[in-house]
Amino acid sequence: MSVDVKALIVTTPGVRPVLKAIIETPYIEHQALEGAVGLSTEELGTALAVLTENMVVLDLASQADSSVESRVPKKVYLINPELEQAIRDAL
Repeated sequence: MSVDVKALIVTTPGVRPVLKAIIETPYIEHQALEGAVGLSTEELGTALAVLTENMVVLDLASQADSSVESRVPKKVYLINPELEQAIRDAL
């Protein structure tokens, strides 16, 4: 896997705060990520699209916490373990 993490951070706005938030809080939910990064919905969407497309961030589905919401899986984000050290070095 040859993804240049430093280039992604420099060329795509919003990638740095998204990566920092996911590194600090693995398995962070989308809603919590929105609050943590302080980006607009569009900027966050663009950054997540670039990161998931390059498999830097893994987009996972998880069961909801309550039985009422159990039919709707929630999205959680995790740094690709193969790239985690490179990301930590780049941040």
